[in-house]
Amino acid sequence: MSITFPEGVIVRTIRKITFGAYMAVWIAILLLGPLIVLHGYRAWWLDWFFGGLACAAIGGNISHYRMVRRNRHS
Repeated sequence: MSITFPEGVIVRTIRKITFGAYMAVWIAILLLGPLIVLHGYRAWWLDWFFGGLACAAIGGNISHYRMVRRNRHS
């Protein structure tokens, strides 16, 4: 007896894994790229960039979970 899943579940799972890997690569580039170019030196613009990135991530998470609660998806 084999377990079969609807095609939508498999496609969504593959899409989530692919998107997660894509985002992980870009975040690594955004975070490590300037540090490699600057050879570990700190710069004021890098601090502002990381601060903005952190604020955007926090705001995105808050927005996402507020929409989930509003739409009753959990």
